[in-house]
Amino acid sequence: MQLAAIFSKKTLFPRLRHFLQRQQLLVFIGVIIYAFFAAIKMQPPFVVMMVIVLSVGNVLAPVMEFLIPFCSKLAFPLDWATFLPILAAASLVSPLASAVLLRWMMPINQPFWVFFRVIAPSGIVVTMASGVVGYLVNQVQEKLQEKNRQLQQAVEKGTIALQKQEQELDRAREIQQDLMPKQLPQLPRVELAGAWQPARTVGGDYFDVIQLDANRLGICIGDVAGKGITAALLMANLQASFRAFATPDESPAAVCAKLNAFLCGNLAPGKFVTFFYAILNAEDRTLRYENAGHCPAILLRANGETELLSGDGAVLGVLPDWKYNDFSAQLAPGDRLLLFTDGVTEAANAEFEEFGNARIIQSLRVTDETVTALATQRRILEGVTRFCSSNFQDDATILVAAIH
Repeated sequence: MQLAAIFSKKTLFPRLRHFLQRQQLLVFIGVIIYAFFAAIKMQPPFVVMMVIVLSVGNVLAPVMEFLIPFCSKLAFPLDWATFLPILAAASLVSPLASAVLLRWMMPINQPFWVFFRVIAPSGIVVTMASGVVGYLVNQVQEKLQEKNRQLQQAVEKGTIALQKQEQELDRAREIQQDLMPKQLPQLPRVELAGAWQPARTVGGDYFDVIQLDANRLGICIGDVAGKGITAALLMANLQASFRAFATPDESPAAVCAKLNAFLCGNLAPGKFVTFFYAILNAEDRTLRYENAGHCPAILLRANGETELLSGDGAVLGVLPDWKYNDFSAQLAPGDRLLLFTDGVTEAANAEFEEFGNARIIQSLRVTDETVTALATQRRILEGVTRFCSSNFQDDATILVAAIH
């Protein structure tokens, strides 16, 4: 303990101090054995002699602890060529020092070199073996430490890359939100409200409302196959195309046909878009629409009856020669028109039960013509969110039109 206490934490030899604190017990055991056999004036047996040799060898270990890392940094075979001679010298010093101590502290009736030859072979073998094992262990530890450093650097780089990706996704979400209509146009007899809930940071759902003239609104909703960045890019392409094709003179069927022709030449195989486009005339309360493979819109009449606006169009981007048709519906005060994506109906609870059309219709039925379109939209979205515990597996979009 006194020897270890000499070295404070601020000395130039912290590794030596650490070693002495760890190894002094073995040296202490060796000294006790010396004292015991010296007191009883007996020659120690061979096993005890080896303990003494090893305890003395521990005194040489600080030298080895300093030299092993130095030798490990050399390239093969220079590292072994440097280390083995040092280890051989230490292997001779250990039994030699042990023999001197035994001859000095205990009465041994054998010549010094005869006694040295008795303990030297085993001492040399043990010291050499322990030194080689320690050297190999040190090399393995250094390689593991290097691997750990490389792994830590890789993790840090991956974390930085992930942070950059998250920032890019956040920026993409902001851009996609900017593509959505910030304010929906309103007419005296028509009130509109919409909401968009992406399943990920960005998604493939799209809705839009454009004012064609003083009495007519163009209303659309779409769903790009897939999720994530790819779907978001296709959605942006769809938004730009719709804005270009949906002119006041074009019917829903004509707009769907133009969108289909454009997307068939630009979509990758396996990609498609479901789409619903309607022109709502507030003056005569008529609705002209075409459904291109999208979820049927729900028209809830003021008297409680329900109609599904299914149309007969194919999804966009697959069949370039498909012929789209116009359909119409007569609206009345108190009617509610609901457009939505399959992320609403397919939202599932913990028992894997889907929300479905029935719950949507039930949410519509609890409202009356005095309730605003915004309140109706919020009621439906909140109901879906509670139902699936906010665990949306697909983008959810809702667009409500209230007829007054």
